[in-house]
Amino acid sequence: MKTLLSLARASIFIAALGASLFVYAQAPGGDQKKPPEAGKDDRPRREPPPQAYEDCKGKKEGAVVQITTPREGKISATCTTSSKGLFARPEHPPHPPEGKTKNPPPKK
Repeated sequence: MKTLLSLARASIFIAALGASLFVYAQAPGGDQKKPPEAGKDDRPRREPPPQAYEDCKGKKEGAVVQITTPREGKISATCTTSSKGLFARPEHPPHPPEGKTKNPPPKK
């Protein structure tokens, strides 16, 4: 009976040790794939149109301006800094034209 009790204790100890090693091996920041940050993916960034820079000429960063889009008419935009200067970034970017989606269909 004493041997059986010792064997049970040893088994519990080994199981606890194994579980703690497993948890340690799964620590955050390991090889786990991180979800993409908002707005950061593998697609190349589109450059704002020249008019976006014109709309913020003489303004300060954070200024709200009205811009005209071909499909949605006048919308609000905020002057935002880029490496090329201030440009008007729409608060709610225009939707893609009917029938066109932002993301391509999945490859099979």
